[in-house]
Amino acid sequence: MQIQQAYLDAQDGLVRSSDWLYFHGNHFRWNLIDPHSNPTNRENFNRFTQRLSGRIPDPTAKTQRLSGHFHLGIHPHFHSYYHLWTELIPQVLTQRGSHWLLPWWLPVNYIVFLQQLRIRLTVLHPRIFQCDSLTIPNKPSLQGITRSVEYLRQNYLSSSNSCTGFTSRIYISRRRVKRRHLQNEQELLPVLDRYGYRIVELEDWSIERQMQLFSGVTHVVAPHGAGLTNALWMPVGGKVLEIRPSYVSGDFCFSEICALSFLEHEVLVPTRRPTFQLEPALLAERLQSWHPKV
Repeated sequence: MQIQQAYLDAQDGLVRSSDWLYFHGNHFRWNLIDPHSNPTNRENFNRFTQRLSGRIPDPTAKTQRLSGHFHLGIHPHFHSYYHLWTELIPQVLTQRGSHWLLPWWLPVNYIVFLQQLRIRLTVLHPRIFQCDSLTIPNKPSLQGITRSVEYLRQNYLSSSNSCTGFTSRIYISRRRVKRRHLQNEQELLPVLDRYGYRIVELEDWSIERQMQLFSGVTHVVAPHGAGLTNALWMPVGGKVLEIRPSYVSGDFCFSEICALSFLEHEVLVPTRRPTFQLEPALLAERLQSWHPKV
């Protein structure tokens, strides 16, 4: 969607054009003068009513002008590694020759990676801007994600730059993050070691190094979390065991990613407890089915 004379809040990507607001890309729309045309319940209503209590671009106020045509790369969720790969990267690669506007809070390693891809970009500070012309990209389809992965495999990632010194079996630890880390992870380490799984913590890894690592990994065990997005780079036929706090955690987002990469994806849900813990025997049983000769 292309908009002329768009007013952009660079803090979270809210766009105003005349009497319309656009949020989360063009997924949510809100009419400022015709409330009857707006949603009255569910997700759209809640998101917009919460956002309307904050700063809304004022076309009559003095703002900094951005001359020319730009593509919007600001979205409240783009700090997430999952949304980087399922939305921003496919959008950017579809329009590689465009000039992209990105938020100041985007992780530095994301910016560096986009620069390595030779994407033309401008990082905006949290203020209101007036854009002569602004394109709000659509959310990529699953086919669009697949095309972006294929492009990067052919033009960026090659077998010659794969990580060395790593086993093809890894466990992604989330012990350094607050959410969805296994409280009894130490109890699981002997089981993982018995079956040849190396422990990795991806928080300090560059995007390129994560891509390189997973391009040579055949078996992954991990709690539900953004690191599983790297399954996009695994060889066809690889296996992924996702440990979820509940079966419906994440709306099955990593099931889709594994399907795109033609991986065998299994889910393991611990016995319900007050905290997120996995019984070592359950993990051992599943890994034994994968590696019966151990």
